[in-house]
Amino acid sequence: VKAAEDEAAPEQPTNACSTCGAVLSEMEKGCDGEGHVIGGMASVPGFGWWPLKVYRPCSKLEAAGLEYTRKGQPTNDVLFGGVSLGKSGSSALDEMKKQADRGIDIK
Repeated sequence: VKAAEDEAAPEQPTNACSTCGAVLSEMEKGCDGEGHVIGGMASVPGFGWWPLKVYRPCSKLEAAGLEYTRKGQPTNDVLFGGVSLGKSGSSALDEMKKQADRGIDIK
């Protein structure tokens, strides 16, 4: 999480989130105080032990004008052992996305 370049960090009250400044009683449920809200199976009560944690940005973070920074491992590392598409695979995927955006059905 980082502030925009031209913004100085304002003083935070003691009952506010240290990251976005939201009053603790108004913080989004599941926010870890760093702008990350847990989701997926790990957010279900009793499933905190679930090995895969999924995070999304806290809505108060964006409202405060801060940028969300991912944490944890990329999906490819978890599911495929870090296998990358490589340069040619990546460019092919980009081309498929462009064609799909134009409404061309790709099978």
